[in-house]
Amino acid sequence: MFGHFHRRAKHAANRRLNTLHALADYVSRRRPVWMVSFAMDETNLSEGLRAACASTAMLLLGYLLHNPLFAWAAIGAFWTCLADAAGSNRMRFASMLSFALLSTLCGGITAFASGAGALAATVAILLFSTAGALARVWGAAASQVGILAATACVVMVDKPLHDAREALAFLAIYLFGCLFAVVLSLTVWRIHPFGPSRNALRAVYGRLADIALDSARLLRQETADFGHWARHAATYRGQARAALETARKALAKVPYARSGKRETYENLLLALADTERLFAYLIAVTDACERGHHTLHEPRRAARILSALAEVMLRIGRAVSEPNDKPVVDDPATTRAALQRRLQKLAGALETALGEPLALKLRATGALEFEPAPRREAVWWQAAADNLARAFMTLKANATLQSIGLRHAARVGVAVTAGFIIVRALHLPFGYWATMAILLILQPSIAATWPRSIERAAGSIAGGLLAAAIGFAIHSPIGISLIVFPLVCATMALRPVSYSLFVLFLTPTFVLVADFATPGASELIYALTRLGNNVLGCSIALLATFVLWPSREPIDFRTRLADAVAANLNYLVGALEHAGGEDIEVERLRRAAGLASNNAEEAFNRLRLERLESSLADRAAITALALLRRVAGTATRMRFATNQARADGALIDWIAAVNREIDAHLRGTTLDANYAAFARGHLSLAEADAVNQIAQLRRLLVEEPANLNDRRS
Repeated sequence: MFGHFHRRAKHAANRRLNTLHALADYVSRRRPVWMVSFAMDETNLSEGLRAACASTAMLLLGYLLHNPLFAWAAIGAFWTCLADAAGSNRMRFASMLSFALLSTLCGGITAFASGAGALAATVAILLFSTAGALARVWGAAASQVGILAATACVVMVDKPLHDAREALAFLAIYLFGCLFAVVLSLTVWRIHPFGPSRNALRAVYGRLADIALDSARLLRQETADFGHWARHAATYRGQARAALETARKALAKVPYARSGKRETYENLLLALADTERLFAYLIAVTDACERGHHTLHEPRRAARILSALAEVMLRIGRAVSEPNDKPVVDDPATTRAALQRRLQKLAGALETALGEPLALKLRATGALEFEPAPRREAVWWQAAADNLARAFMTLKANATLQSIGLRHAARVGVAVTAGFIIVRALHLPFGYWATMAILLILQPSIAATWPRSIERAAGSIAGGLLAAAIGFAIHSPIGISLIVFPLVCATMALRPVSYSLFVLFLTPTFVLVADFATPGASELIYALTRLGNNVLGCSIALLATFVLWPSREPIDFRTRLADAVAANLNYLVGALEHAGGEDIEVERLRRAAGLASNNAEEAFNRLRLERLESSLADRAAITALALLRRVAGTATRMRFATNQARADGALIDWIAAVNREIDAHLRGTTLDANYAAFARGHLSLAEADAVNQIAQLRRLLVEEPANLNDRRS
């Protein structure tokens, strides 16, 4: 009886979660243009609760001890949670402890320099901001620690220290907050070794559900045309491929001791293989929906089935993310098996509704082909020695003016120092908010800095209004301590969702913590001051991006496009040679085609952001990239079609010849080619679609060469 009621409650909860997912997808499609990303499924409540507990505990301790310096302990705890690198507990401990020690040491030096005078403070800011930005050359984890440590320096410069006793008390309290967050993260809030992998796989199922939901939405729209389906393919397929690659990396980071001895690891690999198969199946399905959008006999039924598929995939994702040590009534493995059977039934019904023989096959032969090579972790001292040696070689390789990392570090150092000089010259209160904005906004390329600055400005405006509203309602230190808890929780939980939302909740958090450290001042003044300083920091960051050794897209877009054309046409040839069958090599070709299309689309988007204008070349590039997505869809449809026969050699040879011609033209090499249209009389519907797509692609890229002439970096 208990099991029956438990299952009913869980089904109701699943329905509510599926509704929330659909709502999040609706909001994501209609989000403001300045909000670059919005992935609500990636909300990390556990991370938010951990940071909130660490920061709020420090504020409450400061309240009990009547010591406002504990506001710095709260800030240190929050920053330490931000410095937490994903991966093994060893990696997490190393990143968090490194930040705690570096920020205390460098921040203390900066505070002492500030006490010695403006010149010493300026030198310290220049040195530590440059060093923090240079950490990017050693990877994402080192970059995160370096930038956060530099952030501590630009904040502590407004806390000048003059004597050793004062400094010892201040830095001890700050370090205590950092170490408290480290202990809390590695004891109470330990991350399960398979936790990141499970969450990554859940995100993949969420992206696959988005494909099905948006396809259903387009099927219900009578006005959906080539442009709508092209945007669907570029957005949702790109997100799914990116999520799949993230899941691969997460599985590759599982410690060897866990991957070699746990059955869970093999189950996660099988789940990853299932997501690849589901992704390919959905590509084939959406391609069939697009081709027959106006001729399908049962488009409404197909849309309903696609929505049901999305709900089942979301439930599978939640089951995958649950540990296997559940009670029998809630066994995740049993739940996944039942849901997969449900998927197969829905796929059969969808095949009838579409009128196309597209069969879904899960747990295919060669599923474990995706298994990353296990690696043994060395003892800590050997690993440290190896890391130091690699770090030195990386630094040596970047010790040149041609290094993007070195130019970026110099740009950050000069911009932050200029911002510091400006706020000191103008005697702006809380000037570190401007320098902190410069540090966190500046990226190596123009295309990355521009949208980040817009998001930060927008988030700061909304956050300032929120801070002012909270300030009018709450005045006591205990009230401030308690309201900081949900704000920090939202800040950290929504950090993976959107940078705008992260800044929105970060703003009132810092305003209220500053109010705790300096009681009696007006929260509205704090909010307005932060807003003005953020705008100043954004302006300086943008100016530095365009003036100080600007780094633009380093690779000619035509090269990226040539890679994408070659990868997609190679996949098409592989699909024709193995139509209706299974082959590991064709799976590799499909993955390579998706990655190449993503790379080309990302390079194109970066170039558009750098130019801040549209042209004929943009329209030609968009059309070419959309055609490549169509080619991949047609190829996948052939692979899943149960009645598709192997293509004749003449068609395969023709595709290969056109591939060589387009590749030579885009790369600027010479090739004698005598193009002739391929006869379509004996082709199947999918083969005829492929020939039409390739002919359009060739006409766009070869016969109209002026289309892409100005699309270079």
